[in-house]
Amino acid sequence: MKPTNLSQGPSVDFESIETLLNQGKTVISAEDSAIIELALKITEEGKTATFYLKDTLFTEVIRRRVATSDGAAATGDLEPLSSEEAARIKADFEIELDGASTKEICPRCKSIYGTYEFIQQGVKEHGKDAVKAVFSLKGVSVLQIHPRQNTTCQTCGFVFAFAHRLNVKMGPHGYVYRSHNHGYGCCR
Repeated sequence: MKPTNLSQGPSVDFESIETLLNQGKTVISAEDSAIIELALKITEEGKTATFYLKDTLFTEVIRRRVATSDGAAATGDLEPLSSEEAARIKADFEIELDGASTKEICPRCKSIYGTYEFIQQGVKEHGKDAVKAVFSLKGVSVLQIHPRQNTTCQTCGFVFAFAHRLNVKMGPHGYVYRSHNHGYGCCR
């Protein structure tokens, strides 16, 4: 797809934009401060969106979200990814990353749901190639705001959304991951 150069403006790839629109997506272009404000507003309002951002914007939205919240609401008490879990992810899924995530405990079987299980569930639902593609993006960070995910225990199959029926308080899985060239995270 060829970029089009509008009079003295930056190169724009209209064919890619058209492809996304034909897939039912929306493309927004704005100055950085407007994108940051939009992402934070959507987060505060509890709406769902996915942003594909340059890494500096991703980092700034995460920084501001954590700085302007009570911490737990924004990060869900993230725990750093251990070197053992990172090595297991690299060996089993061929994905190198660093970061942090929440660690949920399954109310049924007491297994821990962390980064490894998050990626494992992603592979089951979307395929290994799709998951690897997200973590292989170069210069594009992915920010999911209030994602509608059904966290499922990878040991016993319990869907965590049902935990409230058992009077167990569980937040959705939270994460902020970094690879060598981009970020992938979640804001709530």
